[in-house]
Amino acid sequence: MTNPPEYPQDPSQQPYGQQPQQPQSGGYPGGQQYYQQPGVPPQQPAGGYTQPASSGGAGFFGALFDFSFREFITSRIIKIVYILWLVMIAFGFLGGLISAISLMNQEGLGFLGFLMLIGAFVGTAISVLVSRIVLELLIVVFRISEDLSALRRRGGV
Repeated sequence: MTNPPEYPQDPSQQPYGQQPQQPQSGGYPGGQQYYQQPGVPPQQPAGGYTQPASSGGAGFFGALFDFSFREFITSRIIKIVYILWLVMIAFGFLGGLISAISLMNQEGLGFLGFLMLIGAFVGTAISVLVSRIVLELLIVVFRISEDLSALRRRGGV
C-alpha cells in the first residue's frame, strides 16, 4: 500500500507516466481554478484585477523616477544605507570616545569620563543592533509586498 501524495495538485507528486487529474469541483469558491496544467499560463483572477507587468529591467534610475511606485528601490539600496548608517555610528562612537578620554584627563572627573566611555561602547552596540533590526523589518515588509504582487499576477489572491 502506498501513501497518498501530500499535495494531490502537485504534478511532481504523481507517479511516473500518469497525467495529473483536474479537480471536479472547479477549485476555489467563485469558480477559480487552483490547478494549472504545466506549460499553460494561469488564468485571470475572478475579480478582474490585473497587476501591470513590471519591466524587470527598468534599472536603478528608472525605478528612482517611477512616480507610480510600481518598482521598489529600497530593497536594492538597503545594503548601502546600512553601511552609511554604520559609518555614522562609528563617527559617533569616536566622538564619544574622544570626549570620554578628555573628560578622564581632567581633575576630579575621571570617574565620570570612565562612565562616559562605558556608555559610548554600550550605546554603539545598541545602535548597531537596533539599526539592523529596523532595516530587517523594512526588508521583510518589502518582501511581503513583492510576494503578494507575484501571487496576484498568478491569480492566487
